[in-house]
Amino acid sequence: MPHDHGQDLAYGFSTVFGRGLLDEFRNFVNPPFLVVTMEDLWPLFGHHFEGADCLTYFCGSIEQDDLNREADSLGEVRAIVGLGGGQALDVAKYFSWRLNLPLFQAPTALSVNAVYGQRSGVRLDGRVVYRGWAVPQAIYVDYDVLAGCPPALNWSGIGDILCFHTGVLDWRYAEREGKIEEKWRLDENLARQSLAKVRTVVENVDNIRAMNDRGIETLVDGLQWGTSYHGAGWCPRHIEGTDHFLFYTLEKLTGKKFLHGQPVCLGVIVGSMLHEDGTEEMLDTISSIGLDIRPEAMGLTWDQLEEGLKTMRSYVKDVGLWHSIAHDSVLTQGFIADLKSRLARAYVRRDR
Repeated sequence: MPHDHGQDLAYGFSTVFGRGLLDEFRNFVNPPFLVVTMEDLWPLFGHHFEGADCLTYFCGSIEQDDLNREADSLGEVRAIVGLGGGQALDVAKYFSWRLNLPLFQAPTALSVNAVYGQRSGVRLDGRVVYRGWAVPQAIYVDYDVLAGCPPALNWSGIGDILCFHTGVLDWRYAEREGKIEEKWRLDENLARQSLAKVRTVVENVDNIRAMNDRGIETLVDGLQWGTSYHGAGWCPRHIEGTDHFLFYTLEKLTGKKFLHGQPVCLGVIVGSMLHEDGTEEMLDTISSIGLDIRPEAMGLTWDQLEEGLKTMRSYVKDVGLWHSIAHDSVLTQGFIADLKSRLARAYVRRDR
């Protein structure tokens, strides 16, 4: 029998909400500390660290071998501060793990759930792999920092919450089809907890679009559920499925770097259409918040997207991803035409 996780499944890391939080880092992080960030962010946020005994590291390569060399060459550092979006926070986690140093995280955008994952998304020979273990002392969510971020970067974060919708649909599908992995048998209680996070986003469209305090808190609450991957025994079933599989396929085919939430949310729509469950509500939520998931908005042509959609079935099998409806579905020209029509209607309404 699957374990009943109940409502008390531990998730999330210690999170501090407030304003003016970055100014305090110099007063409590053990010096000398390392600020891991992006070069283009430092002119915006560097003044918060003036007078601090700290070094800065600007993220470049995220190849695992390169990061190992960088970690070994950092010199005397007693703590790590991650400042930025997904890449900076992942590199900060990786350095914290490799050097066994305390970690403090300060997201400047909520574009992805990296800040709430114990592992770092790095590259091994160009492949995405998840390595390490790092739990921050605290995550500092500054309302003003996030509200001042370009809106689309924060709106992107809905991708790593709405994907629970298609993740659960794929989990139930695999169970019905007798193609579920024995170690990841369907747990309806866990599935329901994921779907509750989806409902919170649907019910807070206006707040997320405005990125007011309630909108920020809604995103943080949903993104925290990413830690349930470990809390459920490294089971990804309730948080990811066809949604991310389309993203992985497009990244592999095109070599493009996407704003994470765009291809993931497009995958949510594709997965919802394949399951014939919740498509209109998901598309209305995404477009009403303001995240544009039309291929042209992410630098793709419709021909490239069509190739990705038709390749997805073979891709998920080739790389051995857990069973989903994408493994069994042949996406026809009619399906693609329907997708194109749905997207056009949704964004005509939004653009008015």
